[in-house]
Amino acid sequence: MSSKTKIGGSVLSVMHNFLDNEKNIGQPGHAGDLLFITEGSWLKDSAVIDCISQRQGVWDVWLIFVYYRNPLQLIVRFITSCYSEQKALTSAFYIRKEAAKDRRGTLKVTIGDLDLCHN
Repeated sequence: MSSKTKIGGSVLSVMHNFLDNEKNIGQPGHAGDLLFITEGSWLKDSAVIDCISQRQGVWDVWLIFVYYRNPLQLIVRFITSCYSEQKALTSAFYIRKEAAKDRRGTLKVTIGDLDLCHN
């Protein structure tokens, strides 16, 4: 007795995309391939906030990049894990300081910039 395996539509579309990408290896790129550079240009004008969280005995260091003109536009990135809180605090301080270097001074975002309505 043989049974046929059925593939769902979403899996099939992912497989088609993968095969299409494999077919295009070695081909010249398109202008749309580099859109991430222009779409990410706001990062140079972003405030950097460090965040430390403890998870299963390990302290994780995260950086949050927030666009100071539109505080709802943000990116959260995992940086590193440390085994002591003091090492995590020191790492977060220096990594944030390096990432936030700007000739105009330190950019800041506060909760008041979000214009939240609590109704």
